[in-house]
Amino acid sequence: MRSKQIAGAFVAGLTMLAVVPAALAQQPLFPVVDVNRDTVPAGTPAAFEKAFPAAQRNSAKVEVQENAYEFVPLTLIPLGEDKTALISTGANECTGQACAGLNSVHYLSGPERADYSVTGEWLDVGMTGVVGNPASRWGWTDAIADVPVLYTQGGGVWQGYACDKAVLTALAADGPTEIAVIPIGYSNGGAVEDGVINLDGQITAAEKGKSFTVTYTGTDSFSETYVRQADGKYALQGATKVPSC
Repeated sequence: MRSKQIAGAFVAGLTMLAVVPAALAQQPLFPVVDVNRDTVPAGTPAAFEKAFPAAQRNSAKVEVQENAYEFVPLTLIPLGEDKTALISTGANECTGQACAGLNSVHYLSGPERADYSVTGEWLDVGMTGVVGNPASRWGWTDAIADVPVLYTQGGGVWQGYACDKAVLTALAADGPTEIAVIPIGYSNGGAVEDGVINLDGQITAAEKGKSFTVTYTGTDSFSETYVRQADGKYALQGATKVPSC
């Protein structure tokens, strides 16, 4: 009887060993969180005032191509050598389905916050959403490229079909460069009763400067690998299994 208990415990232990690595494989490579436009992140006010001189209380209204946007600070990303990138999100006053928000990047130089100087400005960076929304989720990592990479995610719902995409933007010395566009979320649950598909993706691994892997869970589980091309952009090898809206 005791030998059976020991054998059972051994098998259970092997099962746990088999399950744990699979679970660990689903962990994100870097944190991706919701954009919170109601919170002013620590350290951003001084940088935001330099980027948007007319800002009032960490909010700035800017007109871009005849559309009015309200920008607020999101985060600071260190670029090295006393350089910093300020990331901000701009909500469009137009809230129609076809209206998108903006994400901005400002490069700042200076060792002290009070001495920041703006060395570059880009007001349309990364992925945004519909009905006037900027990115809904964001993150950044130094595990994919030789420079920090900004992750922005956004999307919308069209006749019951929900799609989200993520854009990876390399914060290179000469300015932000888009290096990948990823279908990161899909659901047809608002449009069909049978054959419902729900997929949620996250970047789970990377070989720096060469490739990264997106792992999907939901009604199906699979991974897709994006490989660096000669132009520095990352492309999926073959067709994605994620449906489009």
